[in-house]
Amino acid sequence: MVNYNKPVNQPTILIVDDTPEHIETAVAVLRNNNFHVRVATKGNTALKLLEQHMADLILLDIYMPEINGFEICQMIKNDPAFRSIPIIFLTSLNDEASISKGFQLGAQDYVTKPFNTSELLARVNTHIKLKRQAESLQHANNELDSFCYSVAHDLKSPLLSLNKLTEYLAADYADKIDPDGQELISNIQEKSQEVIQIIDHLLDLSRMCERKMDLTTIDLSQLFSKTYTELVALEPVRDIEFTLAPLPTIQGDALMLKLLVQNILSNALKYTRHKATASIKVTATQTDTEFVIAIQDNGAGFDMKYSARLFNIFQRLHSNNEFEGSGIGLAICQKILKRHHGTAWITGKVNEGASFYFSLRKNLPTIVK
Repeated sequence: MVNYNKPVNQPTILIVDDTPEHIETAVAVLRNNNFHVRVATKGNTALKLLEQHMADLILLDIYMPEINGFEICQMIKNDPAFRSIPIIFLTSLNDEASISKGFQLGAQDYVTKPFNTSELLARVNTHIKLKRQAESLQHANNELDSFCYSVAHDLKSPLLSLNKLTEYLAADYADKIDPDGQELISNIQEKSQEVIQIIDHLLDLSRMCERKMDLTTIDLSQLFSKTYTELVALEPVRDIEFTLAPLPTIQGDALMLKLLVQNILSNALKYTRHKATASIKVTATQTDTEFVIAIQDNGAGFDMKYSARLFNIFQRLHSNNEFEGSGIGLAICQKILKRHHGTAWITGKVNEGASFYFSLRKNLPTIVK
């Protein structure tokens, strides 16, 4: 719904408070400084107002009738449509426990009452500015993702044609091309196939950014077991000790998590390739709010001083002569986990293996964007 009485660039502030003198003071200060202000004296009213008119920032009193400020904050932050709205709690000067709890629930700041008008304006202006910068950055990232997808998609077709043409060349003129020429053709095919694989990974990365999530119940034990069986079938002569501890059942997008597990286990299999007996062990632990899955191997490992590079696109710690790869797989893993409100990290030691960890929330919102 468009409000034609509101200037286009005028930020909207939603005040949620039931104390008339506080409301009067805040409204006067904000309107005098070119903010559009809406007021709700109850939590349910605030939530209805948000559904009708998106706010740029919320000033939220902790002590509200019916639903307190903490509950309102939690409901807002659990809703994908509203979670990006900065929340500033209104609290008394010495209420440190409430301030701490507010931050834990996702609030961005607090202002003490009675208001210091300069402080109120400074904090409101700061978080409005930060929100707009974040939105601008997100818009730029979305445009970059779309651009990368278009470029990758357009490059793949001619590369496939090039690969097929060299195949025809090798087959049709086999008796006219000497061994050196045959080797050149083989190198062209090999390198073009490598680029095609990189493009496929870039397209996967882009899809993980754009794809709408479809949450379903997933048994991680079954997912790891099935994926490992599929991957190890491609390397039947290897000696691998695969240990799979009981893993939790979680909520997630099946396609994304399948790709996540494929990337993780593919890496573990690849970097243990030179071991007489490879060891891959999958275990799980949990906290009150999340599951943590660990995939440990006894492979090539890496120097921890370079660990910050691992999740960056095209960053690799091993040459193609040692281990093939595009340097995109871990970036895809992190993107998938970010969509699930999780994260990943890796530890390792050169020639002593690596441990890949990822966390997943126990309870995801019904809709995740």
